[in-house]
Amino acid sequence: MTDNISRIARAGETTGERFLETNSKSSQPADLAELISRSQAGQLQAFEQLYNLYKRKVYGLAYNLTRDHQTAEDLVQDIFMKIFSAINDIDRPELFPAWVYRLALNTCYSHLRREKTYGEKLEVLAPVDEGQADESFDSRPDDLTRAVNEALARLPEKLRTVFLLHEVDGLTHEEIAAVLGCQPGTSKSQLFKARMKLRQILKKKKLLEGANQ
Repeated sequence: MTDNISRIARAGETTGERFLETNSKSSQPADLAELISRSQAGQLQAFEQLYNLYKRKVYGLAYNLTRDHQTAEDLVQDIFMKIFSAINDIDRPELFPAWVYRLALNTCYSHLRREKTYGEKLEVLAPVDEGQADESFDSRPDDLTRAVNEALARLPEKLRTVFLLHEVDGLTHEEIAAVLGCQPGTSKSQLFKARMKLRQILKKKKLLEGANQ
């Protein structure tokens, strides 16, 4: 079951790259601490390096949540302005990546809550009547992509966040727990629920042929 959902999600446009570096042999933590220290000292060049280090990952998260390139670009600028304003509050560089991710998530969701168009999009994506299947999709990759994106938009916020962090950005449950401030077991449970709900939606659209309930 989980393999079906994972394959479909990865076949679509919701592509991402790993955000947190877990390789203990990497020299990144020391370099990151130096960049943060220099940024706190007011060196704009150091902050520009931090920006270049994380901008693609922050943009990818923003785009996966908003599905709009211009909105994602605007949110990236907003997010990095917040990072710049709060850089002096960072006293543990090893927690910086998780902090950036959490700040980015909060900024994106605040934007979505403010936008009336987001609510309108959700109304368009309201479930069809029970027993009535949507015949407008077929098995082509673009239809799978569109169906998965629409299904993701209908998930509760917490489930959608965990699914994107795990399936798109490749974070482990321990890393997700650090970002969201929860237990790894909670992350695992929410991912399971997200996959089940996605499975139900996609099966209704006849995109998971022969799948069990």
